[in-house]
Amino acid sequence: MPLVKHEVVESGAEIALWKITETVEELVILLQKGGIYANLPFFRNQNRLAEWLATRVLLSNLGVQQRVVYDEMGKPHLEGAGKFLSISHSGDMIVVIIHASLRVGIDIEKIGDRIFKVQHKFVNNSENQWINIATRMEQLYVIWGAKECAFKIFGLGEIDFRDHLTVAPFEFGTRGITEVRFKKGENDCIFRVFFQYLDQVMITYAIAS
Repeated sequence: MPLVKHEVVESGAEIALWKITETVEELVILLQKGGIYANLPFFRNQNRLAEWLATRVLLSNLGVQQRVVYDEMGKPHLEGAGKFLSISHSGDMIVVIIHASLRVGIDIEKIGDRIFKVQHKFVNNSENQWINIATRMEQLYVIWGAKECAFKIFGLGEIDFRDHLTVAPFEFGTRGITEVRFKKGENDCIFRVFFQYLDQVMITYAIAS
């Protein structure tokens, strides 16, 4: 069973990582073994269906039986539950974070030099001043992930990742902590962001206080 990681982290949040190696048919069987019988959505792309199924298999492995529903901003929620949920996927990897009472955001990205082509869209001048050239690629993924997590927690649209979100300086390692500040109009708040580098994958997550 490709449950790559499952741990309780800061503030009692629960994180789990799944690597999809199964076929769609195998994922359906795993979901049914978990006691969940869902109406399968239609996806033209079988990879998208596999992601949908694997996410629910992963949640069922964490004891979650509630249906995942999405609000008008596309933010996932567990139907009828007070828990907070965030989901991310990249390629064949899916990660979720759950907290009983605090808002959470998570992001996962497979590392690659494609990040250099889009860095101008999310890195601001303040961040460019402290990024270490030796670990630039990894730090760019942390910066992106931190801003994505803050965006997911806040749950509002029309956020400019360069102008409204700024990540505090940090040194890169296989595990680390930084902060991201969200400032737009009257909204001004700071989220602590945790990151983990695992087998060419960057996982970032934030937990609202």
